[in-house]
Amino acid sequence: MTLVLIVDDDPLTLSLLTQAVEILGQEAITANSGEEAIKSATEHDPDLILLDLNLGDMDGINVLKKVRSRKKTADIPIIILTAGVGINTAELVKEVAPQAFLIKPARLQTLLELIQKHSGDD
Repeated sequence: MTLVLIVDDDPLTLSLLTQAVEILGQEAITANSGEEAIKSATEHDPDLILLDLNLGDMDGINVLKKVRSRKKTADIPIIILTAGVGINTAELVKEVAPQAFLIKPARLQTLLELIQKHSGDD
């Protein structure tokens, strides 16, 4: 079974994303902060990370960089989800090169397709 780590500081978004992952028959674990996300990625070795850019304790870009800097977690595919898109967001996202980037609210079908594509669960 595919394991997806969902990182967002909004409980409603965590719930909705968890349901989306479960629709695909995959297992979801959640983290509501950057530090918790890094710890969960290391401990649980997920197949995919859905990562919000705007977390309470740290920027999602920094979470992505820390996950990628660790040998154990460097190759985990990451899909960035964000509601806030500023002028510098596109440049920052291009710099860290996630597998995909979605603006919330995303179409459910698009999200499901990306989860399947990048979790290796075709």
